Amino acid sequence: MRLVPLLVLLISFAGVIGFTAANISPDPIYRIASGSMAPHLLGPHAEFVCPNCQLETSIDGAIELPPEVTCPNCGQTSSFDRAEIYPGHVIQWERVSFDQLQRFDLIVLKDPAHPQQFAIKRIAFLPEELPEIADGELCQSGMLICKTPRQREATKLLVYDQTHQPSDNNRFLTALPSGSGWDVRPGVMAFAPLHGDHSGESDWLVYHHQPCLPPPSPQQHEGPPKDSYAYNHSVSRELFPANDLWLEWTFRHWQADSLTFKLKGKTAEASIRIDPRKKVVHAQSTVGEIELPLEIDTLTGATVRAGKCDGRLFLEIEQGYHHWTFPLVAAEIDFAAQPLAVLVEGGPAVLKQAKVYRDIVWLGAHRRTDAWSWERKLGKHEIFVLGDNVPISEDSRGELGAIDVRKYLQGRVLRVTTD
Repeated sequence: MRLVPLLVLLISFAGVIGFTAANISPDPIYRIASGSMAPHLLGPHAEFVCPNCQLETSIDGAIELPPEVTCPNCGQTSSFDRAEIYPGHVIQWERVSFDQLQRFDLIVLKDPAHPQQFAIKRIAFLPEELPEIADGELCQSGMLICKTPRQREATKLLVYDQTHQPSDNNRFLTALPSGSGWDVRPGVMAFAPLHGDHSGESDWLVYHHQPCLPPPSPQQHEGPPKDSYAYNHSVSRELFPANDLWLEWTFRHWQADSLTFKLKGKTAEASIRIDPRKKVVHAQSTVGEIELPLEIDTLTGATVRAGKCDGRLFLEIEQGYHHWTFPLVAAEIDFAAQPLAVLVEGGPAVLKQAKVYRDIVWLGAHRRTDAWSWERKLGKHEIFVLGDNVPISEDSRGELGAIDVRKYLQGRVLRVTTD
């Protein structure tokens, strides 16, 4: 955890995505002016390419740039000077009626406190709901609000990209002291079962998480995943656990029987087993167990996403034009420093482009994960909005308050470009 002396000052400077305009409404195409929706929508920013792993990271350019940057992927700290500041993303939006809006939509608003400014936020709560946040999750009547797969993909945050694995810092390591069938290289994880003395041992490939935080935080150490934002490089603050985590990868080759994906917490575990030979998907946690039919007999060419989001295990498989979604059992996992592991059994397989993602950790009005609820239910024409860059966003938790859509709604974001 990192303490912050200047957090309030930084928030007031970079908090709201504001658009200063002379007209009553923003243009149909408009440029982002700050970082409260980063990294999904960027304001003025600098680009940093890590010399160690070559991952490109965006840094908030609306405030003074740091002299050094710590790569969020490999943890190496490098000097950073004379960086070019790029303009914010460009959005195109459309006018819509209120009844066309859904939770998690990106919308354009007139700022109630500043009539000549506009803001882009995400809808978190709908009319006549009581806004609640607990343990980093949006809640309603004490129940977690669950995203659709499309909404989850729209709000996901990259934790680690194995394609940019540096030679001196492999995060995916075998659990066997010797005799593993795994061969891990940047962007590729290949498995071939061994015979002989090691043939009866479970050859798990384990992801070892490293926080990769700027100094003075300890470097090159393992720890549970937290809600850090590389974009907020100059902001020091307390970090909170990221308890929604998943792995995405693509199969280049598959001749195995099954794959088991394990999620490991400090006191509990869960697993998802994909078995094309038996044509079943099996998932279990301390909360429950389920088995569902599987339509495919090979994973070759498939992209798989598996993990936990909004309190539940999930599995998605895309292969060609087909897309299967498996809503699985609930799971209560407080992730450990080695939160994910993969086991291939019965034959060789080649996995590529593995990426670890997390969900947004939503914070209450005091920018903590403690249970929090707003002062009242929303009216029938009011919505509650939040910024994706929760630690620095000024939104309905603060001066924006509840948004009366009759007065302040401008429209819905259609697309985002970097031009």
